[in-house]
Amino acid sequence: MFSRLKSILLSTFIVIFTMTSVQASVTLLGSRIIYPAQATSVDIQFKNNDNIPYVIQSWFDDGDVDSQPQQKNNVPFIVTPPVFRIQPKAGQIARVIFSGTATLPQDRESLFWFNTLQIPPSQRGSQAKQNIMAVMLRNRVKVFYRPAAIGKPDNILKGVKVNYVFDARKGSGLEIDNAQPWHLSLVALSLKTGAKNMTAETQMIAPYSKKTFWLSNAKQRFQGAATATLAAINDQGARISEDFAVNSQQR
Repeated sequence: MFSRLKSILLSTFIVIFTMTSVQASVTLLGSRIIYPAQATSVDIQFKNNDNIPYVIQSWFDDGDVDSQPQQKNNVPFIVTPPVFRIQPKAGQIARVIFSGTATLPQDRESLFWFNTLQIPPSQRGSQAKQNIMAVMLRNRVKVFYRPAAIGKPDNILKGVKVNYVFDARKGSGLEIDNAQPWHLSLVALSLKTGAKNMTAETQMIAPYSKKTFWLSNAKQRFQGAATATLAAINDQGARISEDFAVNSQQR
């Protein structure tokens, strides 16, 4: 299998995209992997929606978006098989196993990343004697190691606190306090006051952490009460939202 991968790299021009820019033919069931500490392994399912076979190579990283399969890291997970061929219109199951090579916190989640590289056939029909360009698609999803003691959230937004903040240079913002043991995967944030609706770009917030998001076109302090709306991704990969009352006198 590895000799075949080497031959592909030598005989083709390689272009690698992420799934955010190009739609992959081989998809992973689910948008995240949650690994309960008490589990011996977690199965992940792939589906090839195309009419040609692909080779899938997978690996983990601890936050390096430019990581490569051969790089060494401190991620305490292995996947088996790490390289496999998936037939047209077929499925494949891989198994994620906690290796125990690192001691992880037991009072909160730990975050890692699972990468897959979709490699097309090196030769197809009339292309057998031609130089071709191979388009390889990379997908990267979060892996949450979840200790048994913290359980799972019923609604990840219920434990969040939202405060209004103002800075003379940055303007109005919202401080999000994730005072709970799970990562908060925010995907949208807005503040509505009267007829004005302001938004901000969001990021994931680690357990027991705070982040301030500065609102667009909001350089002046607003007066009175307003409603903040947060949207996040839950364990099932679904988008949920919650409204929070905020006041300009909070900070």
